[in-house]
Amino acid sequence: MRFWKEEADMESVRKKIIIVDDNVSYLSMVRNLLKSMYEVYPAPSAERLFAVMEKLIPDLVLLDVNMPEMNGFEAIEIMKKTPRYKDIPVIFLTAKDDEDSASKGLELGAAEYITKPIFGTLLFKRIKNVLLIEQQKKELQACQAALNDLRGRHANVSM
Repeated sequence: MRFWKEEADMESVRKKIIIVDDNVSYLSMVRNLLKSMYEVYPAPSAERLFAVMEKLIPDLVLLDVNMPEMNGFEAIEIMKKTPRYKDIPVIFLTAKDDEDSASKGLELGAAEYITKPIFGTLLFKRIKNVLLIEQQKKELQACQAALNDLRGRHANVSM
C-alpha cells in the first residue's frame, strides 16, 4: 500500500513547468498567469531550456515554435532523442497557427499544440489534462512493475 501514499504525496508537490519563448513580455505574461499553481521557470531560448533542464527535470515544457538559433521543432526532436528528456511532455504554445505546423508538432511528440493568443482558462485546462495523463501513465507503469514483481515471486515459489 506504500505506492498509494507516494502517489498522494506527489500530488501535493507543485509541478514544475518550463516556459520557452523568445518574446520576453509573453514569457513574463505566461509565467505570471501560471505561477500561482505551478513552479514556473522561464527560458528565453531553446538553448536556455536545455541549460535549465541540466539542473532540474520539469513535469512539463511549454514551447514556442518560432525562435532564432533553434526553433521549437528542433528542440523537441532533441528532447525526444535524449533518454533523460524523452518522457517530458511538451505543449507547443505558438503563434504558428497553420495545420501543417500543428501536425508536425504532434508528430514530433508534443502532447498538445495551442495557438496564441491564449486564454488562461483554456491553458490551465490543457496543462491539467496533460499532467493528469502523465500521472496516470506513471501509475500504470508502477502497477505493471508491481504485477511483474508479484508474478516473479509467484514463479519462484511455484518452483
